[in-house]
Parts: sequence; structure tokens; C-alpha cells
Amino acid sequence: MLSANPIGASGLIRFAEAAIQVMGKAEARQVPGARKALGHAYGGGSQYFSMWVVGCEKPKQAAA
Repeated sequence: MLSANPIGASGLIRFAEAAIQVMGKAEARQVPGARKALGHAYGGGSQYFSMWVVGCEKPKQAAA
């Protein structure tokens, strides 16, 4: 879990942490077995919100 809140960059930092978790590279912060992560951020006086899902699984190919 991240405890910092840098103004203007907290959403980007949370996205990076989610990606690092699903890649299995979070070292001491690693959540065992993390395969997907959901994250969110908001700011600008409630003028913008974002939400994302990241995962480490390759998309399945459509049948031909």
C-alpha cells in the first residue's frame, strides 16, 4: 500500500504500483498471486475521475 499523496501524480503512481504488482516485481510489497488489479484516482476539485484494471494475462485469440 502506498502512503504518499504527491499532488498531481498520485493516480500515475497508483497505476504504476498496480502494474508492478501484476508483473510480480513489487518485492517486499508484493501481494502473493496478484494477477489483476483495480485502481482509481480523482482530483482537480472533483473535475476528473479515472479508474483502470490491469492484468498480466495475454488476451485470448478469437477463433478463426
